[in-house]
Amino acid sequence: MTRLYAQLEALESSGEQVSVAVLGVGRMGRSLAVTSQYVSGVEVTTLADIRTDRAREAAREMGYDDAAIAEVDGPDDGDAARESGHLVVADDALVPPQMDDVDVVIGATGHPDIGAQAAVRSILNGKHVVMLTDETDAAVGPYLGLLASQSGVVYSGAAGDEPGAVMELYDFARSLGFEIVAAGKGKNNPLDRTATPESLAAEAEQKDLNPEIYTAFVDGTNSMLEMTMVANAAGLGVDTRGLHGPEVGSVSELSDVFDTESGVLTNSGVVDYALGGGVAPGVFLVVTTDDQTVREDLEYLKMGSGPNYVLHRTYHIPTIEPLLTAARAELYDTANLIPQEPTVDTVTVAKRDLSAGEEVDGIGGSTVYGLAENADVAADENLVPVSLVAGATVERPVEQGEALTYGDVSLRQGELYHLRQLQDSHF
Repeated sequence: MTRLYAQLEALESSGEQVSVAVLGVGRMGRSLAVTSQYVSGVEVTTLADIRTDRAREAAREMGYDDAAIAEVDGPDDGDAARESGHLVVADDALVPPQMDDVDVVIGATGHPDIGAQAAVRSILNGKHVVMLTDETDAAVGPYLGLLASQSGVVYSGAAGDEPGAVMELYDFARSLGFEIVAAGKGKNNPLDRTATPESLAAEAEQKDLNPEIYTAFVDGTNSMLEMTMVANAAGLGVDTRGLHGPEVGSVSELSDVFDTESGVLTNSGVVDYALGGGVAPGVFLVVTTDDQTVREDLEYLKMGSGPNYVLHRTYHIPTIEPLLTAARAELYDTANLIPQEPTVDTVTVAKRDLSAGEEVDGIGGSTVYGLAENADVAADENLVPVSLVAGATVERPVEQGEALTYGDVSLRQGELYHLRQLQDSHF
């Protein structure tokens, strides 16, 4: 048995478990809750969603009858319900972070500001945080990581999400002395920067996805946020704004396509993504080494003749793997992905012409999309992170395809905005 599996089995046998709260019971959060029954030593004890009917339905799928589900208004009521053996449901994501019973909070709300609020309260209340809300991490992950470190808890990206899966490959490769040429993912959907929830409504319904979430997949914003997370954890950059995103015929082509001589790259040590070629739903690294012995060994092992080599993980399972991150955080105080000093930002670009006085609807909407850019360039050009723009008012006309600056919009100054101000002043 592996170390983690053995310890989780021992924990289960002793009658103890890692108590996990899941914030956001959409498709991802529901699956995490329901599949938690298969992970020894980990128990989802608390669910938070503004729609408590969704949380209750997930609880029923977990095997709880209505009498065993307690809907609460505050943390004290939540702890009392846990003492009597109930599964806790709350309509406020800020309740579980304040409960004594909770060890780890998994943020899966999909709402950047709520994700930030819940993360801060979790950290300040001594809870580990596993962040599945990429929109939050891409904007303020480095500051949340710093706050967690200062508070003696773990803040981590999730295993099973693409950024966490990339980082597992990254840690493996760097530990063996390989240099990183490119780190990336396969994009699952054809790219359409002009996609809107209206244009994708039928497809989203077929896939049983929220139209806004699906739009963020198709217009590329989701991939930009994910690669921003990887870059900020690994100290990588981008080669061009918005990444290259080349079409490939096979996984083996990645080593030639992501190359500074034969391929699309001008610089190495970057994040990117690929379309086609069976790369999705997996993640990849293109690595290199100058060591002749290692090159000979890799060629003997049929990894190619170099100088670049592909490491490809064919899968990611975001509906269950994050529970392992929660377990590692509680048992070992370790993380899958820890944001460091910001190196990349996901900036805001107009999806169509925007008029003064218009309200920006944000990620997955009809007005803007996100593109990954090097953080120093974004700062020099005063560009607005896409995670901050929901509800902003356009102050002057912006043309389609133009990146939005802080001068172009009046932002809503919620907690996410203020955390970003703190992050910008610190790093």
